[in-house]
Amino acid sequence: MSIKKITLLMGLCVLFAGCTGQYGYDMQASGRPETATDKGARYLLGRGVAQNDAKAFTYFKQGADDDDPFAENEVAYMYATGKGTSRDYGKALSYYQKAANHGLASAQYNLGLMYFHGLGTPPNKTLAMQWIQKSAAHGFEPARIALARS
Repeated sequence: MSIKKITLLMGLCVLFAGCTGQYGYDMQASGRPETATDKGARYLLGRGVAQNDAKAFTYFKQGADDDDPFAENEVAYMYATGKGTSRDYGKALSYYQKAANHGLASAQYNLGLMYFHGLGTPPNKTLAMQWIQKSAAHGFEPARIALARS
């Protein structure tokens, strides 16, 4: 896989890094219990714990099993990049699809990229554009930029 393709799949990190303030790093201040997805994010980014991709994957997988779209998106990313688990584009595509179906804009964008580049599926530019347009309609900036450049 080229650096360009990996870079394109990183759009979800922009979203996840952007929502860390509301999604799990100051659990005492929020007053809510820490979820598996929160733990996955802490291990992925090394926030308050030693950074550990394998532990992050395990926690994100638990969150994905509970239908958390953020966790589904992160599991997909980890499968797509081989971070914390073996690279598997088919599984990445499946998890991006789940998160995209929940309406998560970053997952819609990443799913579009998977279709565009034929990762885990035959290339399908029509489906790619449909998903990228849905993401842009939700205001996801990388999708809006991609559409402006096409």
